[in-house]
Amino acid sequence: MREIIAKFLPKRPLYIQLLFTFFAFFAMVVLSYIFTSRIVRTNLINNVESVLDYVESQINSELLESYTILDNFAQFIQNLTQRGDNAAKLIAYNKDITNHLFLKCKETFSPNGPFGYIEKSPEGPFFFSGIDWQPPDDWNPLERPWYIAAVEANGDIAETEPYTDFVTGETVLSYSRCLFDDDGNRIGVVAIDIRAGYIGERVANTALTKSGFGVLISQDLTIIGHMNPDFIGMKMYDSKIPLSFLTNELIHTGKISGTEWVNWRGEKVVGFFKTLFNGWHLGLLAQKKLYYQPVYDMELILSILGIALASVLIIILISVDKAKQKSDIESMNKSAFLANMSHEIRTPMNAIIGMIKIGKSASDSVRKDYCLSKIEEASNHLLGVINNILDMSKIEANKFELCEVEFDFEKMLKRVVNVVNFRIEEKHQKFTMDIDRFIPRMLIGDDQRIAQVITNLLGNAIKFTPEKGSIAIDVHLAGKESGICTLQVSVSDSGIGISPEQQAKLFNSFEQAESCTTRKYGGTGLGLAISKSIVEMMGGSIWIESELGKGSTFTFTIQLKRNTNICLGMDKQQTEKVKAADIAGIFAGRRMLLVEDVDINREIVQTLLEPTKLEIDCAKNGVEAVSMFAKAPYKYNMIFMDIQMPEMDGYEATRRIRTIEAAQRKTSIKFYDGKIKFVEFPNETPNQLSERQKGIPIIAMTANVFKEDIEKCLAAGMDSHLGKPLDFDEVINKLRSYLRVMKKSSINTETKYAVA
Repeated sequence: MREIIAKFLPKRPLYIQLLFTFFAFFAMVVLSYIFTSRIVRTNLINNVESVLDYVESQINSELLESYTILDNFAQFIQNLTQRGDNAAKLIAYNKDITNHLFLKCKETFSPNGPFGYIEKSPEGPFFFSGIDWQPPDDWNPLERPWYIAAVEANGDIAETEPYTDFVTGETVLSYSRCLFDDDGNRIGVVAIDIRAGYIGERVANTALTKSGFGVLISQDLTIIGHMNPDFIGMKMYDSKIPLSFLTNELIHTGKISGTEWVNWRGEKVVGFFKTLFNGWHLGLLAQKKLYYQPVYDMELILSILGIALASVLIIILISVDKAKQKSDIESMNKSAFLANMSHEIRTPMNAIIGMIKIGKSASDSVRKDYCLSKIEEASNHLLGVINNILDMSKIEANKFELCEVEFDFEKMLKRVVNVVNFRIEEKHQKFTMDIDRFIPRMLIGDDQRIAQVITNLLGNAIKFTPEKGSIAIDVHLAGKESGICTLQVSVSDSGIGISPEQQAKLFNSFEQAESCTTRKYGGTGLGLAISKSIVEMMGGSIWIESELGKGSTFTFTIQLKRNTNICLGMDKQQTEKVKAADIAGIFAGRRMLLVEDVDINREIVQTLLEPTKLEIDCAKNGVEAVSMFAKAPYKYNMIFMDIQMPEMDGYEATRRIRTIEAAQRKTSIKFYDGKIKFVEFPNETPNQLSERQKGIPIIAMTANVFKEDIEKCLAAGMDSHLGKPLDFDEVINKLRSYLRVMKKSSINTETKYAVA
């Protein structure tokens, strides 16, 4: 049950964050659409109401004008009939009025003009109109809508429903009125026709959007105006008409606002209706898609933008979560690593301290030599641990660099094997090595880093292979192209083997296959991670093939150059070991200022360089160094400058020494016949003069060995850099680079030194 709950309710809060992000953006898009739609709808309603009011005012104006014209015409005809004018005069007068109306507003009124039927006259009943139209014999005016409406109105002006005119065939509506004599007896009916089709057509052409249109419906729900001519004359409630479902609402409320439906063309429309003063219904239909198109466009843009932003944020959240998980894992690994480092550092330190105490109490030299050898082994192991930590720090800071030199690959490989061979012999293991004969003898690359990788793999193979097991190294040429050789190196063993789960963690920083491995076999857990970085920087890759209990095979490939003398690192002659016999007295007559705040460090440098006959003055900090140099700026041939010191560090001391040198150049130079000479040293040789003009060589000594630390030393005015702990061979090479080596020569049986 718990597993099911855990499956559907993950513990990690990432899913909650992702869901919250998704719904937040979804809500943003939906709410934006709702609010924008409301704004557009409000704007639409306001626009529609304005248009409806305008059209209504036009219709009202035309109807009221007709109403007024008929009222005046009826009053005048009633006066004429009561005065006794005959039919001819009345017809002539009506023609004049008809001509006037036709010229003024022929679109609104029927060509018939005002017309009527006089029932009581001396000449008998007669029909008159504005045109010479004679009714047929079967035509009865008493049956016409205008007559019936007028009679029902009993003296008021009546308005008929739209009907088809007998004369013109047009759809018209009539205003009509009864005429009475002084005694109140009806003497006839007069009327005027209005072209309902014209009004309806004008209403239908009213639109807010490109495909919108107006609708005009009479009191009895007959459609007067519509864009579809087939609907004109039909009743609104006819099921063939799409807006028929609005009939009841329009009858009961007299107003429809923003109702949506699909018109006869299959388009979604939004309809608005209002009832006019005379009972007509005026409508305006807007095509929804066109009117709401900006909303749809904005919704599409917001959706795309929301999806994009949500996706980016989700990716960021996932990346942050992965980084957090990785950080947590690395933090746990580093915690375990620090505990492991405490063991790895304390173990050799314990051996060093213990052997020092044993050596002090030992009475014979053999015992003391044994203690010193163990101290040396422990010190080398401790230095290896520190170097691994520094290498890993460089890799994580992307500051790990390679130094390419020309080297003999086979000799390098044999040298590595010789270093670890004693451990193989201790465990009575069988070792074989196979080197492809097609591998070029001389290659270009970082031989020290390659040796580091092979040493690490061989060390692991020795460590995890039981006594009398077998270890093999195989090297062959995997490819050769454009002066680049691809070598494949395999280190196999018959050791404990590694499971697939453990293999996945092997090349991660600060990790070993299992935590118990560290306790049982020791190690920092950095070797394979460093090896992987070195191999990849050399354009290769590293992998493992292993099975529990059946041993392992580590294989890596690297790319090396051939047939070139270009060297990106230190010259090969500067990296060869210097034999003790070759340094005796080589720096006699030269003096160095050693700036170091730690007493034992000064003592070590002085003791190691004693055979070279180099004279050494010491300063305990930068203040002393600057003072000593200022008093005798030409006394020293070289300065070894520590960086971290009390009172004044090495950077500041170097800058002040360079300032003193600059001042000395300005005050100590005098011109003799166009030549520069130092006044204080008129007998200097040209070589000595050239040296002083260049400035005294200053070599930094520091445990900070990152690239930016070296660049900082150079920026302060130093010439080169030595890393701590000091490598004696490297120290000699630095001195050789900046000091002229003295050779012995016999002159008059006296031993002197000459410049080599």
